[in-house]
Amino acid sequence: MRALKSMMHGLDAWLWRRGIGHPVIRPLVRNEILLTGFFLLGGGLAFTLTPWFFWFGVGLGIMTLTFWGLARFFLRAGLGEYSAAFLRVVLFHWGGRLLFVAALLYVALIVCKAPASAILGGLTASAATALLTFALVSRNAHATRNGRT
Repeated sequence: MRALKSMMHGLDAWLWRRGIGHPVIRPLVRNEILLTGFFLLGGGLAFTLTPWFFWFGVGLGIMTLTFWGLARFFLRAGLGEYSAAFLRVVLFHWGGRLLFVAALLYVALIVCKAPASAILGGLTASAATALLTFALVSRNAHATRNGRT
């Protein structure tokens, strides 16, 4: 348990140095990275028995990269700067990210013949992990503000 806490603290510090400093977003990205790493490592070790877990990790990784990119972009740009130019930049970044995700999915599904259920499961699990982490961190922050622990 101590090793996990140490790893989480080190990963939090690493994310902080890379511009993910928001107290709610940092745990979200951290948990996504940890879950992705767990499934990619475990799935890689068991790939000859069943490649499904590895491809599940790839689905997790695709969503983790998406969350990471969005977090870095919006935390750097600031949420108060709305204009037509800002909207163009957001749409350009989003379109580029979609092309990148489409290319990764094409390679995984068509070239590598990955099971679609594993990729979809990873994408879904990543979104659920993000929502669950956000809910827990927001709840804890709200309880701390109101004097409860």
